[in-house]
Amino acid sequence: MVSRDALAARLFHASMGVITSEDELVAADPEGGRAMVDVATTISAAVAASDGSIDDLFSDVARTVSRIEGAGPGISFWSAWLEGLADAAPAGDAAGYDDLRDMFDRALDEVTRALAAGLCDVAPTDALAVACVSVSSCADELDAFDEAADAVEEAVSGTGDPVSIALARFLRGMTQA
Repeated sequence: MVSRDALAARLFHASMGVITSEDELVAADPEGGRAMVDVATTISAAVAASDGSIDDLFSDVARTVSRIEGAGPGISFWSAWLEGLADAAPAGDAAGYDDLRDMFDRALDEVTRALAAGLCDVAPTDALAVACVSVSSCADELDAFDEAADAVEEAVSGTGDPVSIALARFLRGMTQA
């Protein structure tokens, strides 16, 4: 089981992973890279302000990201992904492997709907699908973060898509408790 506080710490580390990758993200695409840093900054602020259960934490983060000015495919991807995570987040103060798998699966469903509606791009959606497959094949909740990060980093290597790169950096940050 992963506690609510441990998930909050992982979200904070994940945000910092994106923020510290600003040079790489901006080099890939100046506007898109800055948008990804804005998303990560918003996530870290929402995590710091949230004080409820796991579903409250993810709902607060999703709601805050959805309010970012300047909608674009990158922000739409993150909004859909975070909304999906929030929709399947458990109501308590601990999440097990099945909870995390359900959260990733629901998030992929939301992102796939956003892709079908033309709101986000294929590359990060494909990267998220790789993460979901990795999470589904792990042994437990702690391995899920490592497996997802490894799979996405490999999938986005050399793509130059700032949203996909940010997802990889975010998932790598999620491995840090």
